[in-house]
Amino acid sequence: MLKLSEVRKVQVELTTRCNARCPMCMRNYRGLDYNSGYPVTELTLQQFQHIFTPEFCQQLTGVEPMVNGFQKKYFGQAGVSFNGNLGDFASARDAVEIVEYLTQHQVPVHINTNGSLRTPDWWSRLAQPSVTVGFALDGLADTHHLYRQDTDWHKVIANAQAFINAGGQAWWRFVPFDHNRHQEDQCRQLAADLGFVKFENIYDGRDSGPVFTRTGEYSHRIGQDSGPPDHQPQVEDLLANHVTWFDSRTIKSHKDVSDLNLRCIHKINREIYIAADGSVYPCCYLGFYPETMTHAGNSQTKELVQENNALEYDLAHCLKWFDRVEHTWAKDSIADGRLYQCVNSCAIT
Repeated sequence: MLKLSEVRKVQVELTTRCNARCPMCMRNYRGLDYNSGYPVTELTLQQFQHIFTPEFCQQLTGVEPMVNGFQKKYFGQAGVSFNGNLGDFASARDAVEIVEYLTQHQVPVHINTNGSLRTPDWWSRLAQPSVTVGFALDGLADTHHLYRQDTDWHKVIANAQAFINAGGQAWWRFVPFDHNRHQEDQCRQLAADLGFVKFENIYDGRDSGPVFTRTGEYSHRIGQDSGPPDHQPQVEDLLANHVTWFDSRTIKSHKDVSDLNLRCIHKINREIYIAADGSVYPCCYLGFYPETMTHAGNSQTKELVQENNALEYDLAHCLKWFDRVEHTWAKDSIADGRLYQCVNSCAIT
């Protein structure tokens, strides 16, 4: 695995806080207020500067995007990308100041956000030549909220427009669902009219299923069966199945995966992932706080992690446990110890 001197990119989850309730997000269960074990925390400017020393910033030049590779998908040449598993960039108290610190050290930055927090003036401060921002806009005002729950489409547009008007480079990031596909052409045209520099379709495996309110009442459904089901699902039953699903997909899987090769994002991109509590992982797929959080592969990953918090240990030391990940790739099956997340996310035939 990579040594610290080889790292050229860092994906940062600045905070685990978020104003939205996206149904397929790990920080809730289909809209229900539910914490599966993640800490509610964020990196402050002082903590960020402790990890991202001026010397470390000098090597974060990003990697040239490949035509059909992971670099193109994962934010191109950004030396630091803010794209959390759980939280939204704009929820972090010191978000702007942290970006300003990076740009002062010539680090190219990319931000992904739901864009519905803060004011237009706040977003205009981020409009710097080396900063790009991807705004999650899944349709128009009448469909966007079906997935991006608790966000305001009009506010996202106003914030994006302020960023663009101040000279910022904005991307329109569109997740196609059955309920918004018919609006893609309109969204593309609106993005061009407003001055977005890029329109990006996001295909990341978000599935269908029921959506609930914060307190567990059935709200609507995402996916092909968009009408009210004959039998409205009960969140308690689905949540119980949700928890047991993780073990059934991981340590109990005896499927032979010895013929699969791994195109490791971490190694190809020369990238690491730093979570909102300062812990360091090879990539975001392994970065779900394995000490506490219930997620697929957690029972395997947490056995490998050692001394990986960059607020407690030297950053080079925090990378040492990565070799233990690569050693699992020689295993014939997930049940034998090959990491589920590596197989699930980066396997190629």
